[in-house]
Amino acid sequence: MNHDLKKMTLDYLDAVTKKDLPRLERLLAPDLKFVGPAMTRTTAQDYLAALSRLTAIHVANKPSRVFVDGDEVCVIYDFVTDTPAGSLPVIEWLHFDGGRIRAINLYYDQLPWKGVLDEMKRRSTEQMA
Repeated sequence: MNHDLKKMTLDYLDAVTKKDLPRLERLLAPDLKFVGPAMTRTTAQDYLAALSRLTAIHVANKPSRVFVDGDEVCVIYDFVTDTPAGSLPVIEWLHFDGGRIRAINLYYDQLPWKGVLDEMKRRSTEQMA
Protein backbone atom coordinates (compact mmCIF):
# COMPACT_ATOMS: atom_id res chain seq x y z
CA MET A 1 0.00 0.00 0.00
CA ASN A 2 2.84 2.43 0.80
CA HIS A 3 4.20 2.17 -2.73
CA ASP A 4 0.71 2.77 -4.14
CA LEU A 5 0.26 5.95 -2.08
CA LYS A 6 3.66 7.24 -3.15
CA LYS A 7 2.77 6.54 -6.78
CA MET A 8 -0.63 8.22 -6.37
CA THR A 9 1.02 11.26 -4.79
CA LEU A 10 3.49 11.60 -7.64
CA ASP A 11 0.63 11.08 -10.12
CA TYR A 12 -1.27 13.90 -8.38
CA LEU A 13 1.71 16.27 -8.68
CA ASP A 14 2.18 15.27 -12.32
CA ALA A 15 -1.50 15.92 -13.08
CA VAL A 16 -1.18 19.38 -11.52
CA THR A 17 1.92 20.06 -13.63
CA LYS A 18 0.15 18.91 -16.81
CA LYS A 19 -3.03 20.79 -15.87
CA ASP A 20 -4.94 17.53 -16.31
CA LEU A 21 -8.08 18.41 -14.36
CA PRO A 22 -9.99 15.20 -15.25
CA ARG A 23 -7.13 13.05 -13.89
CA LEU A 24 -6.93 15.25 -10.79
CA GLU A 25 -10.65 14.88 -10.20
CA ARG A 26 -10.29 11.08 -10.24
CA LEU A 27 -7.56 11.30 -7.57
CA LEU A 28 -9.52 13.57 -5.22
CA ALA A 29 -12.41 12.66 -2.94
CA PRO A 30 -15.46 14.82 -3.83
CA ASP A 31 -15.57 16.16 -0.26
CA LEU A 32 -11.84 16.97 -0.21
CA LYS A 33 -10.75 19.32 2.54
CA PHE A 34 -7.88 21.59 1.54
CA VAL A 35 -6.20 23.90 4.05
CA GLY A 36 -3.35 26.24 3.14
CA PRO A 37 -1.90 29.53 4.34
CA ALA A 38 -4.01 31.60 1.95
CA MET A 39 -7.23 29.60 1.59
CA THR A 40 -9.43 26.73 2.67
CA ARG A 41 -11.57 24.67 0.30
CA THR A 42 -14.13 22.01 1.25
CA THR A 43 -14.83 20.28 -2.07
CA ALA A 44 -12.72 18.88 -4.85
CA GLN A 45 -14.46 21.19 -7.33
CA ASP A 46 -13.55 24.30 -5.33
CA TYR A 47 -9.96 23.10 -5.06
CA LEU A 48 -9.76 22.38 -8.81
CA ALA A 49 -11.10 25.88 -9.56
CA ALA A 50 -8.39 27.38 -7.36
CA LEU A 51 -5.72 25.26 -9.06
CA SER A 52 -6.92 26.35 -12.49
CA ARG A 53 -6.18 29.97 -11.56
CA LEU A 54 -2.55 28.99 -10.87
CA THR A 55 -2.06 27.86 -14.48
CA ALA A 56 -1.15 31.44 -15.43
CA ILE A 57 2.18 31.13 -13.59
CA HIS A 58 2.73 27.41 -12.87
CA VAL A 59 5.34 25.51 -14.89
CA ALA A 60 6.02 22.31 -12.94
CA ASN A 61 6.18 20.49 -9.64
CA LYS A 62 9.58 18.96 -8.87
CA PRO A 63 9.32 16.53 -5.96
CA SER A 64 12.41 15.94 -3.85
CA ARG A 65 11.06 13.75 -1.01
CA VAL A 66 7.98 11.60 -0.40
CA PHE A 67 7.32 10.07 3.01
CA VAL A 68 4.51 7.54 3.51
CA ASP A 69 3.10 6.63 6.92
CA GLY A 70 -0.07 4.55 6.91
CA ASP A 71 -2.70 6.42 4.91
CA GLU A 72 -0.80 9.72 5.03
CA VAL A 73 1.87 11.10 2.70
CA CYS A 74 4.16 14.07 3.14
CA VAL A 75 5.66 15.36 -0.09
CA ILE A 76 8.29 18.08 -0.35
CA TYR A 77 8.66 19.69 -3.75
CA ASP A 78 9.53 22.81 -5.68
CA PHE A 79 6.56 24.65 -7.15
CA VAL A 80 8.16 26.04 -10.30
CA THR A 81 6.78 29.29 -11.71
CA ASP A 82 7.67 31.44 -14.70
CA THR A 83 7.72 34.51 -12.47
CA PRO A 84 10.80 36.26 -11.04
CA ALA A 85 10.25 34.16 -7.88
CA GLY A 86 11.17 31.04 -9.86
CA SER A 87 10.90 27.86 -7.77
CA LEU A 88 9.28 27.93 -4.36
CA PRO A 89 9.62 25.15 -1.76
CA VAL A 90 6.31 23.59 -0.75
CA ILE A 91 5.20 20.81 1.58
CA GLU A 92 1.90 18.98 1.23
CA TRP A 93 0.54 16.58 3.81
CA LEU A 94 -2.00 14.32 2.10
CA HIS A 95 -4.51 12.04 3.79
CA PHE A 96 -5.83 9.17 1.66
CA ASP A 97 -9.13 7.38 2.18
CA GLY A 98 -10.61 4.77 -0.13
CA GLY A 99 -7.89 5.21 -2.73
CA ARG A 100 -8.42 8.97 -3.07
CA ILE A 101 -6.97 12.08 -1.51
CA ARG A 102 -9.41 13.09 1.24
CA ALA A 103 -7.45 16.00 2.79
CA ILE A 104 -4.54 18.25 1.86
CA ASN A 105 -2.63 20.51 4.20
CA LEU A 106 -0.31 22.88 2.33
CA TYR A 107 2.69 24.59 3.90
CA TYR A 108 4.94 27.28 2.40
CA ASP A 109 6.63 30.57 3.20
CA GLN A 110 4.14 33.30 2.24
CA LEU A 111 6.73 36.04 1.70
CA PRO A 112 8.13 34.78 -1.65
CA TRP A 113 4.58 33.97 -2.79
CA LYS A 114 3.54 37.64 -2.65
CA GLY A 115 5.45 38.33 -5.89
CA VAL A 116 3.88 35.28 -7.54
CA LEU A 117 0.36 36.35 -6.57
CA ASP A 118 1.02 39.91 -7.74
CA GLU A 119 2.17 38.54 -11.11
CA MET A 120 -0.95 36.34 -11.38
CA LYS A 121 -3.12 39.38 -10.73
CA ARG A 122 -1.22 41.43 -13.33
CA ARG A 123 -1.60 38.71 -15.98
CA SER A 124 -5.28 38.30 -15.20
CA THR A 125 -5.82 42.04 -15.61
CA GLU A 126 -3.99 42.01 -18.95
CA GLN A 127 -6.17 39.15 -20.24
CA MET A 128 -9.34 41.04 -19.35
CA ALA A 129 -8.19 44.23 -21.09
